[in-house]
Amino acid sequence: MAKLTPGIRKWRRCNSRPPQAQITKKRPASSLGAILDLLKRIFHFPDRLVGGALVRRQTKKCETEQIKGTQLLDRTVALLNYLGEVGERGARVQDMATALGLSTSTAHRIASALERHLLFEREPSTKRYRLGLSLYALGAKAADGTGLRRFCRHAVLRLAAQTGDTVFLMARSGFNIVCIDGQEGTYVTDSLTGHIGGQAPLGVGSASLAILAFLPPEEANVIISANTHLYGTFNGLSADEIRHQLPVIRERGYALERGHLVAGVSALALPIRPQRREVKAALAINATNARMSQERIPELIAWIKREVEAVESNVSPLDLIGQHRRKSVARRE
Repeated sequence: MAKLTPGIRKWRRCNSRPPQAQITKKRPASSLGAILDLLKRIFHFPDRLVGGALVRRQTKKCETEQIKGTQLLDRTVALLNYLGEVGERGARVQDMATALGLSTSTAHRIASALERHLLFEREPSTKRYRLGLSLYALGAKAADGTGLRRFCRHAVLRLAAQTGDTVFLMARSGFNIVCIDGQEGTYVTDSLTGHIGGQAPLGVGSASLAILAFLPPEEANVIISANTHLYGTFNGLSADEIRHQLPVIRERGYALERGHLVAGVSALALPIRPQRREVKAALAINATNARMSQERIPELIAWIKREVEAVESNVSPLDLIGQHRRKSVARRE
């Protein structure tokens, strides 16, 4: 047998076929597998997120969590509003659950969380929840968020001292009207909103009508339509009654309510419109029907009008907007 030279041995090593056991055939990749591999390389997807079914399940899970979070927030706000409506008597967990259609455990869980944040307070002996004082502090800050309460405070005090009756500063908040300041006079009377922070649907009460009448007609009509289902709870008030009053209020410049909403109590209100622009709020006087006689009404109108004009001359819409922006900047800094 001829002896192999080193060159031939090298050639044979490079070109000889390896044993069958060492042969590995690479299967052609399917088109779907190739696409998934490409996606992983381009977008760095983890394996568990690659594939239509897994991605869909992940998306659905995120959407579900978002819905649950929104639902929880809605329920929390509903509980806050409910305790605001029941007032000082408060409510037990079972009462809140029944009123809002929640399970007792859900109502208890939300109420406990709000109590931890001092937004609810619970009386140990009766186990009734009431709104916490922290909400009052937040409400006071919100009421003066634009500076309107501060600008009108002296006017409220002067009117209460001059008339001896209760005076309220009312402002619009969405589809509602909110009492942001008030001062009792010598003669204390009941009111529609009850206290500072109390609210009612726009269209209910003299201050509310005074604001609604001086909004653009299209906007006023939208508000009335949205609140129509609420009016009936106020002694059978209707949307048609409210619409009928607005042109009269615009013509004479004030709104007068003669005991239809609160028995024996009349209310007189004028709108506050800085530089005769968008209506911001209203000043209102509440008095017994006997004290707000037909002969006294012109005098009361003159007093309120003088204070409203003083406020309007010292406040411009740009002042309110500017103050709000300055506060926002200060908080960010």
